[in-house]
Amino acid sequence: MKNLIISMVATVFLISFSFAEGESCLSTTDVSVEEAQQRLSSVLGQAKVVSVSEAPIEGFYEIIVELRGRKIPIYVDCDFNYLITGEIIDIKKRESLTRKKILELSKEAVEDKIKKLEKIIGKEKAQKLKEKVGTAFLEKAKIVDITGMPKENLVLGNPNAKIKIYIIEDPECPACAIYHESIEEVLKDRKDIAFGIILFPLPFHKHAKGVSYNIICQKDMNKKQEILKKSFEHVKNKKSEALKDLQRKASGDCKKAEEIINTNMEFFGKKVPIGGTPTTVFPLKNGKGIMISGVLDKETIEEIVDILYK
Repeated sequence: MKNLIISMVATVFLISFSFAEGESCLSTTDVSVEEAQQRLSSVLGQAKVVSVSEAPIEGFYEIIVELRGRKIPIYVDCDFNYLITGEIIDIKKRESLTRKKILELSKEAVEDKIKKLEKIIGKEKAQKLKEKVGTAFLEKAKIVDITGMPKENLVLGNPNAKIKIYIIEDPECPACAIYHESIEEVLKDRKDIAFGIILFPLPFHKHAKGVSYNIICQKDMNKKQEILKKSFEHVKNKKSEALKDLQRKASGDCKKAEEIINTNMEFFGKKVPIGGTPTTVFPLKNGKGIMISGVLDKETIEEIVDILYK
């Protein structure tokens, strides 16, 4: 049941309603955000209730919940007996009122991020980010506090480069292997950019932790880079068993590797949770950063860099 709201974020079901006459929920009962959160706690999981209002149809509340930075509407009857996670369709207008609300919430979220960015990087840069990179990027991106962020485990590119971007990745992650190609393309053209790699081995990748330990245990940066590159080559070629040869235990002269990985997992798993690997962090002023999960192409990376740091 706790995965119900997560599932709703990923997919929405089409449900039609006819509009009934009667009293609205709020005309008879005033429900606070706190009470709604408590009464829905068994199905919300990590989602947070942010507002309670009248639904577009009689007899239901429209409750806005936030999960992983995204706000979505759900509908609950006045007595909190039934929860609907589908779309409300206005049959006469042939319009989805739910999708309309989601678009409104997305627009509000983007504008809110723009206002926050204006305070950090200035109005001109914030508007350029919106115009050149696009609202789709801003909708997915999060502004986070990266104070105390773990140190990178290896660096790709010139370690003394003027600009350093951070990538949180898993050495057994297929998307990370694809992203590595974009990073290499950037480094061919841009000597002013370096990428600090923070290892985040996902628990369902059986070789990821051992490969991460091996990378951390190496003293030579070239060797670290070589192991990561080989790991991604094996992943791309679907040779998962070949990853065994790249593993190492966190023991003997390399006990620190386990502690380092645990620190990474704690920070990006709990303090500043990522939405998956790879995740990119563009550091800003005053301990803030723009964080976005997923693969970015060379052009997008360079566009963001040129807006933020020039």
